[in-house]
Amino acid sequence: MTQTETETVPEQDVPGRTRWGVFLAILAVPTLVVAALLALLIAWLFTDDSVDTDVKQTSCAEALAFGGAKVPTGMRGSWCGLQGGSGPRYEARFDLPRAELDAWVAASFPQGPKLRTSQCGDSQIDSCLTAGPVANERASVQIDVTYTSRTWTEVRYVAFTL
Repeated sequence: MTQTETETVPEQDVPGRTRWGVFLAILAVPTLVVAALLALLIAWLFTDDSVDTDVKQTSCAEALAFGGAKVPTGMRGSWCGLQGGSGPRYEARFDLPRAELDAWVAASFPQGPKLRTSQCGDSQIDSCLTAGPVANERASVQIDVTYTSRTWTEVRYVAFTL
């Protein structure tokens, strides 16, 4: 039998390729990009690329000696720390009887300077001292004193290299 022009030819059912492969390939590219960005973000969050600036608690004798000061005899409520970075920075905070303050400063810095009550930078600070490297010491020192009562002072001592 011969086919006429009006007859339709039935399609043969042959297994072939679908378009799912192309669709999945297109979808895989943005998924991989997002996964790579997430991996980079997680790596950035968990890596420590900063300079060590954490404050570590240290002995007050070490902190005060770095700037050439001696440990005061009547000191109480002390906290002393070392901050890392490009150069060490020691900090000490303690309470000291008001009567012993001038004697401690004079014993720690015999060539001066003395505590002053002006140009201290903060209105809540009652007296201060700023000393460059003195007596063959390698550090500069800043002392801020706040009178907390008639008999006690709060001392903040910072020794650092320039």
